[in-house]
Amino acid sequence: MLLEGASFPSALWSGSELKFTWMNSVFRDLLEDVRPQWDLLGMPVRGFLSDSRSASRFIDVAYTGQPITVPAYEFKTSWGETTFWQLSYLPVPGRIGHPFDVLLLAVDVSIAVSERASQEAVAADLRRAINLIDVTVLSSLDAEDILQRVLVEATEALGADWGWIAERDDGHWVFRNVHGWPAEMTGLKFREDEVSLPALVARSGHALAVSQSDATRREQFELMVKHDIGAFALVPLKSRGEVTGAMGFCWDADVQFGEAQHDLLQKLELSLSLALENARQFASERHLTRQLRGAFFGAPATVPGFEMGHLYHAISGVSYVGGDFYDVIPLEAGRLGVLIGDVSGHGVEAAGLTALVKSAMRSEAFKLPSPQLVMDHANELVIRGAEPHEFVSAFFGLIDGTTGHMAYSLAGHPPPVIVRADGVPVLLPDDGGVLGAMSGMRYDNHDAHLGVGDLLVMYTDGLVDARSPHGEAFGADRLLHACARAATEPATTVPESLFMSAFGFSEGRLADDIAIVALRRTEAADGCDQGRLELESAVA
Repeated sequence: MLLEGASFPSALWSGSELKFTWMNSVFRDLLEDVRPQWDLLGMPVRGFLSDSRSASRFIDVAYTGQPITVPAYEFKTSWGETTFWQLSYLPVPGRIGHPFDVLLLAVDVSIAVSERASQEAVAADLRRAINLIDVTVLSSLDAEDILQRVLVEATEALGADWGWIAERDDGHWVFRNVHGWPAEMTGLKFREDEVSLPALVARSGHALAVSQSDATRREQFELMVKHDIGAFALVPLKSRGEVTGAMGFCWDADVQFGEAQHDLLQKLELSLSLALENARQFASERHLTRQLRGAFFGAPATVPGFEMGHLYHAISGVSYVGGDFYDVIPLEAGRLGVLIGDVSGHGVEAAGLTALVKSAMRSEAFKLPSPQLVMDHANELVIRGAEPHEFVSAFFGLIDGTTGHMAYSLAGHPPPVIVRADGVPVLLPDDGGVLGAMSGMRYDNHDAHLGVGDLLVMYTDGLVDARSPHGEAFGADRLLHACARAATEPATTVPESLFMSAFGFSEGRLADDIAIVALRRTEAADGCDQGRLELESAVA
């Protein structure tokens, strides 16, 4: 009687053949468009159901006495509507010695399934947004560029009506960037002691999301009413643990924030804090590095017939003493010496050996006719002057500015890349042991050609040895691809482009210093007047 008057479908299968013996009116209405009632009653379950899996559930329950629940069974009506039902197969005691009867109870869960699917779709979209934002914050070391790009991506991902970035400035919160607002909103100011959205997130110190329907604080509700906001989400921007800015998202209507939205905001807070700190450190290091180089090495290098760019990145900041070094040496008759190397180890001892090797190779370049001889002499110098555990890898080349011919020698150093004028990168052959390994070692001369427009890229092993979070090395293949992408850039920007490729690949987890020098032959030189050259040599 209870089941007959129930609002959900129910039916009974009985006896050893599990024949369909009873159904309530709701079940009858549900099946009305499928088959006539009189055709169904008395039919065994295997004839009643074409779905063998469903039939087997009845049999399992009848012979084991254990109930079975199907959380979301898909059912299509004759008019094409898809519905979802939670099915409960319940054993009902029958005559002794016979299988259990089976009672089927069904509950319509279509709305819940639809909502869950919608939530899962939103969550998937937000997960993709998080991945996109992670890529964005790793693709640049410029804080303003990072913030603007993330603002747009996060506003769209969250479905907010507008987004903004505010920063502290002389006792005020100033809106610097807006997305979705009128442009005139840029520059809007609020005093720090005034109740405002940036002040809320600065006070809390962590990300928060509030809608009108669940606002718990009076000031939150008053702000939403004052600014005609239905909901807002806020993310603090921190520097050295202090909130210096805020990123905010606003909705015109009241919205409900789910777990996926809160997860995005929390990850956004973490990603931005790390990215902005990296950007700040990089900017500081770059500024100080330029100051130091300006103080010790003078003006940037200018070489007739060539365009040059260079970069040095120390993993431990500008106060760190590393072993990477490079040099560009003007020689007579339009020739140019190029040098890059890496001393094993770090600290004062490595710096001393770095200075000794670089100075000696520069001096030998003026006296000796071939890179091979320069390497031979440098090896003996390292044998005599270095500790037993100290070694040096190096590349030294002599370039004829008139013909483009380059003779070079390698000593255990990663081989340079020549990017042809048509954009094709070529990795030079690799050979020769490190300097300082064995006395009497002889190095080989190799030949290459730099045509007009060709680009020579020299680097230290920190570039190709950069590793992803999964332990995969950046390697030579990715270097060649990065060189090909940078082929059309000015030589002055190529080193930074290559560095950013490795930095993004490693997600900022570089384990070694990186030095990069890019030299493009722009024209055939008639000869070099050494007095007219201003050259920068760097020891890091």
